[in-house]
Amino acid sequence: MKRPEDVIPHLGKGELHWKKGRSARELAVSWYEAAGFPAPVSDVLDSEPSLRNLILVDGFFERKTDLRTPGRATQTDLLVIAGGPQGPVSIGVEGKVGEPFGDLVGDWRARKPSKGKERRLAALRSTLGISASVVDDLRYQLFHRTAAAIYEAQDRGIDRAVILVHSFDPGNAGLNDFQAFAETIGATGAAANRISRPVVLERITTYLAWVSNTPS
Repeated sequence: MKRPEDVIPHLGKGELHWKKGRSARELAVSWYEAAGFPAPVSDVLDSEPSLRNLILVDGFFERKTDLRTPGRATQTDLLVIAGGPQGPVSIGVEGKVGEPFGDLVGDWRARKPSKGKERRLAALRSTLGISASVVDDLRYQLFHRTAAAIYEAQDRGIDRAVILVHSFDPGNAGLNDFQAFAETIGATGAAANRISRPVVLERITTYLAWVSNTPS
């Protein structure tokens, strides 16, 4: 890819998702213009000593990751592989401009319930260390995007992962859902322009971060 518009063919609805003010466009433009980490992202990552001075090694827009159960792969907005003084990091970036993190798990399960859905949810819960009794009020997208960053790290022999929401919404819509999920998996302290404390999930030291940015 040589310009932000090269992302368009990989988007779920192509040109329909490529509009000013939509997360796909805002995310691609922000990262391309930075030619690396956008300044607000670097500021948040640098607040964690073990993630300071990261350099972007490779980036994959609309990265599809197998979730290790039958069914569709998840598609991360931007997967970043970074290097730094303390080694490489897998970073799953989710762009947001006011969109929710998909359905609540309870609603997702109730819509066309199936054994396949329950099998996938059980596998994601196992990866994330989440009890069956608390899942229904959490956002499903956060489950599979977080698992994707962990699986991408494992596949590359990397022992650290970050799930980073890059928000271009002035009101930080969805932040409460993000914080509730972070607390549930033990990544405490997540907040706007902050990174959580680490939690070890399937031997991967995992952080959750939220970055607030102005639209292009």
